[in-house]
Amino acid sequence: MGTTSSITIFTEELLDEYTTLTYLNRAEILTLYNTFQSLGLDQIENLDKRYPAEEIEECFPQLKCNPFKDRIFRVFSSRKDGQLSFEDMLDLYSVMSYKCPDKVKSLWAFRIFDYDEDGALGEKDLMVVIDKLTQSEKTGHEIDVENKKHIIKVLFEELDLESNGSIGQIQFQHAMRNVPEFAHSFSFRV
Repeated sequence: MGTTSSITIFTEELLDEYTTLTYLNRAEILTLYNTFQSLGLDQIENLDKRYPAEEIEECFPQLKCNPFKDRIFRVFSSRKDGQLSFEDMLDLYSVMSYKCPDKVKSLWAFRIFDYDEDGALGEKDLMVVIDKLTQSEKTGHEIDVENKKHIIKVLFEELDLESNGSIGQIQFQHAMRNVPEFAHSFSFRV
């Protein structure tokens, strides 16, 4: 594990390309590859082969326990089918890398939180985000609608600079720059 001899489909050029295009180093890429192989499926012969979310999350506990895993799989899926290829996983782990700039992380976080995929975080998106953050599905302790609406009202007062009932991508990025924990909470190790 972790040596290029155990990886038959990678060339040095491909590894160099991945290290250039991602925020991952060679060792992290090789670790991801080896973990991806442990799905119990045949050797990865085609880097475009897609794997169902359920199988991937068994090998990647960071995803299995994430309350936003459904959106993560959708957003990082190059075909938007909830399945990921090895290269989709490289994109995901690159963004979640501690070396990825906060600006890039906030762009992806915005896409994850934009449940209706309309390019803005509206009330419905934020209702779902609040439920996911509080894990009301698992705990059974749901924040009532009025309290959620109050939270959203406060967010809009602070972040909805255009007063259009939503938070745009630029507004979201600006807000995340002012949240010191954001980069750490939107990261995990390979």
